Amino acid sequence: MRFLLIGPLPEPINGCSYANAVLLRRAREEGHDFRAIDTSTPTISGKQGARFSLRKALAFLGTYRHLPRVLRADAVYLTPGQTFFGLMKYAPFMLLARWSRKPYVIHLHGNHLGRHYAELPGLRKRLFHGCVSHAAAGIVLSESLRGNFKDLLPGERVFVVENFAGDDLFADTAAAGKPTDRLEILYLSNLMREKGILDLLDALAVLKREKVDFRARIAGHIEKGLEAEVRKRLDALMPEAAYVGAVAGDRKRRLLAGANVFALPTYYAMEGQPISLLEGLATGNIIVTTAHAGIPDIVDASHGHVIEARNPAALAATLRKISAHLPDEVDRFSRHNRDYAAARFTERSFAGRVVAVLRQAAERPAGETSRRTA
Repeated sequence: MRFLLIGPLPEPINGCSYANAVLLRRAREEGHDFRAIDTSTPTISGKQGARFSLRKALAFLGTYRHLPRVLRADAVYLTPGQTFFGLMKYAPFMLLARWSRKPYVIHLHGNHLGRHYAELPGLRKRLFHGCVSHAAAGIVLSESLRGNFKDLLPGERVFVVENFAGDDLFADTAAAGKPTDRLEILYLSNLMREKGILDLLDALAVLKREKVDFRARIAGHIEKGLEAEVRKRLDALMPEAAYVGAVAGDRKRRLLAGANVFALPTYYAMEGQPISLLEGLATGNIIVTTAHAGIPDIVDASHGHVIEARNPAALAATLRKISAHLPDEVDRFSRHNRDYAAARFTERSFAGRVVAVLRQAAERPAGETSRRTA
């Protein structure tokens, strides 16, 4: 079978583009004929797709020259945005797939689509519904996110495929000990206001004033318009904290291996199941995060500390508590988190389950609804 992926690929790197890249690589390694149309845009923003952007629309027009590739696919896999404009960019691909009777699958990398659909007026709502409701299947990242397809797809056409941590992160991590002499904090995600980066930096400022021994490394692309605020806070935290930019490969592995606390105090409206949290688990870090979006499906108190969002004081108190009992905290969480991630969140499982949904969609007679689960 021939599959066609339509969605963003690195660069820039974010959860969706990284997942697409891993899916392509793993599926091809397994012998599947998987092609791709890259729809990435260069800007990192917490409001992606919320407003119409002529610049982005013009940049996206170039992808439509690849429309004929839909005709050569047995099934089409799309990872569109979660807003009206984010979805409509992909509408020509969906319309051609419908016209040519090619099944298409929508993989939702977030938790905003359902809420956004409920708020749409009139014509926009009908167009949105038409695009999604004709999908052969929808994929969400965890059980609690199924509701995003409510009133858009019947439940039997919605599948759960959890995210993954990269295979390279599991290699030799079981033998690697975590530092216990001081807090080694890592933030690894795009630096966006709603991802909680400013809350974390404010919490670190409290720790510094209280002379708590820590070192923090901040990694990821900075959201457009947030650079000045981030830089100001980081300057005040030097030398304990440093921004290391976007990271990948060996550099990312070293940061994850050298940390003992992975902090992501997110309340991002479009959050689904952050891959970076799974990477933190896979490398044996103590997790500090929020009960937001699909996070409670994968992280609870057995993996670290779940705190209130938008609360730098609570975050500082949690980090202070970890620092005061660091050897015990590392002993309690590190190996447990590695084992948990290795059993559940692998590249092979992720890619295999996506391919299974696509194969099922391609093999299903037109108009037939499947009741199987991924």
